[in-house]
Amino acid sequence: MPYHVSYRLLSIAIMFTLAIWSGFGQFVQAQESDALKGVAVFEGEGMLFQVEDQQVYFVGGYVGVMVVGNDKEALNAATMICPATIETNLATGDQSGHGRCILTDKDDNKVFAKWTCYGTPAHCKGAFTFTGGTGRFEGISGINEFFVKTDVLAFQNTGEPGMVKKASAGEAVWPEITYQLPSK
Repeated sequence: MPYHVSYRLLSIAIMFTLAIWSGFGQFVQAQESDALKGVAVFEGEGMLFQVEDQQVYFVGGYVGVMVVGNDKEALNAATMICPATIETNLATGDQSGHGRCILTDKDDNKVFAKWTCYGTPAHCKGAFTFTGGTGRFEGISGINEFFVKTDVLAFQNTGEPGMVKKASAGEAVWPEITYQLPSK
């Protein structure tokens, strides 16, 4: 059964994309990219564990919508589900993360990807790698640079020492999205 992203999240993604294309996206401008090719707005939820005195570890997932602004319309408006782990040093603010994503187009074709990023919650830079797919995306491959910005929305005490529930939202930006499909 495909995962359906709310209309509220889709409208946020569209408004965010229009703002960036209009030149109001400070986050994207900071990347010095004139040719924005893709953006996703997401919401996340998971558990945050204190694993050392100044180190926390997030385990959870993100859901969102990818909006692609080039001729690769097959990925435009694809829903995204991304399980993730992120480790953050509270003293320095440095973080590293990795995870997987499942992108689903309107016809229920899927693209599988893995990602890594290093930086801070305000600017985590990394690689987004297409690893396979189903239907028209069978055999997809490609590696793309992307940037992620995440804002924490809320923490909720779980009653367990060293563990809290975390809700967040953010955006991911791909200055260019390229991929290869096998010829049939």
